[in-house]
Amino acid sequence: MDAQRTTAIRVLTNAVGQHRRILAVLALAFSCAAQADDEQSLLIRNVHIINPGSTAPAELVSVRIREGAIDIVSADAIEDIDGEIALDAANGYLLGRIVPDSPAKFMILDEDPVADMNVLLDTEPHVVFAIDEGNIVVKKLGRARAEPARPEQKKWLAYDPPPHALPSSIESERWNTWQTQWVNGVFISALALDRQWISQDDDSIAQFGDLSSDRERGTIRGWRFGTAGTINFKRPWAYNIAGAWNSFDRGFDSDDDDATEFSFYDFSVDIPVSENVLLRVGKQKEPINMDRSMTMVQIASQERYAAADAMFPTRNVGATLYGMTQNQRVSWAAGVFNDWLTQGESLGDSATQVVGRATWIPYLTEDESEIVHLGLGIRHTNAKQGLAYGSRPETGNMPRFVDTGEFDAESSVLYNWELGWRRGPLWLMAEYSDNHIDAPSSGDPNFTGYHVSATWSLTGEMRGYKRNRGVFDGLPVAQSVNQGGKGAMEMALRFSSVDLTDGLIEGGEMDVATLQYNWWLTKSMALSLNYRRTWTDRYDLEGEMDAFVARVMLILQ
Repeated sequence: MDAQRTTAIRVLTNAVGQHRRILAVLALAFSCAAQADDEQSLLIRNVHIINPGSTAPAELVSVRIREGAIDIVSADAIEDIDGEIALDAANGYLLGRIVPDSPAKFMILDEDPVADMNVLLDTEPHVVFAIDEGNIVVKKLGRARAEPARPEQKKWLAYDPPPHALPSSIESERWNTWQTQWVNGVFISALALDRQWISQDDDSIAQFGDLSSDRERGTIRGWRFGTAGTINFKRPWAYNIAGAWNSFDRGFDSDDDDATEFSFYDFSVDIPVSENVLLRVGKQKEPINMDRSMTMVQIASQERYAAADAMFPTRNVGATLYGMTQNQRVSWAAGVFNDWLTQGESLGDSATQVVGRATWIPYLTEDESEIVHLGLGIRHTNAKQGLAYGSRPETGNMPRFVDTGEFDAESSVLYNWELGWRRGPLWLMAEYSDNHIDAPSSGDPNFTGYHVSATWSLTGEMRGYKRNRGVFDGLPVAQSVNQGGKGAMEMALRFSSVDLTDGLIEGGEMDVATLQYNWWLTKSMALSLNYRRTWTDRYDLEGEMDAFVARVMLILQ
């Protein structure tokens, strides 16, 4: 059966490459029976998009054609517009070229050519619709029922998203992917470019110097790249290998030798243990809180909140078990970590961390447009190498405004509480961290921090929620600017605080208020504008600083 399917896919791929000739023949064959239509807008519902070379099931979608060109392809419902003709493809199968803003060129078959190769060997009897360079040459489809009009949404929290556009082309696989018998993969990359402007009061200058002299410039915030995919065992394993050239404090035209310093920040393998449990081994994120668990692309702010930067590590070497309950309302994770590989110390001389996190969905509406999230994370370390905590003012190109320096300790236990609520385009999130440290020589200090955040999608998109990890997803792009849409726009507010002064440690206190605008033009390109006001209590001074950061982010995924 697998061999037959593979053969069918190969035949299908060849057929897609020859669709010009096929459509030309069809146009000639049906020229007497079909006339070109002059509809300005045509909507085809209930058609399967088949992707040659892929074993994934064909997706049922709707396709809108305007003035002979592809307008949008979406699995979501697309409402009729005035003067539009809607046709029902009756779950047929589309073969051809689907590229937004380009002339439509495809045909629809009444049977699946992957399941039955005979459909491709004798195409003519199975064609129910065909369009060539925007001109309809075959139209045997009946009228589709009109989509019921959505009721007028008057509540300010109402969620009425635009249809979500599918990938732009089914003609070929993406250039950055590959498939073999044993390994599949995709090349991924993320590049962030920042430009920063700074304003300080006298106390802030006295605390940290005049930062505008060498920090007010363009910087490469970071360039990350790698590969991810699956190892095709009977139950596939997932792998992730990624590295980075991090460029804190280095300008676009810097000749600093450290600017080319490369480091691996991820190398891990996910091994399925059961249907709802997997084991991740390697260098990875510790499962401790929401903000750290989300990626740079998913978070609403340019940088993570100050307490996460101060007290939660970015990556560590270890093993983690992830799982969730059968009703998918509860997720959990537990891991053991010891970063001896990158610390240059033996396993026994390096600090060991035991980390756990659990999340719960106490409330979820039937349509999943509203969700309440609760979470708790715990981290214990034996502090064999001493402890040190510090944070920048939520800006990459900055020194640490609060910093304890390294001090001896017996152990520490860090607790993190999470509360989240999402309703349609509105997302509220709060986290509180409490770090109890057993360090008699330093007065057993207790460090705390928190953030309260709110994001609002101006274009109506709703952030998803990944139940298996207990994290919110990034902002989806319903229709990119290159598909004639506006992209996805979002406003974000956040207030965060971190206190690293307690016992005999005077690391300082810092509060940060943030206002940010995010505009995802496509799934691969985003612009963000960020304003931050920072208050710092350190060195017996209370300084204030304003920072404005513009960022361009380019994503390959």
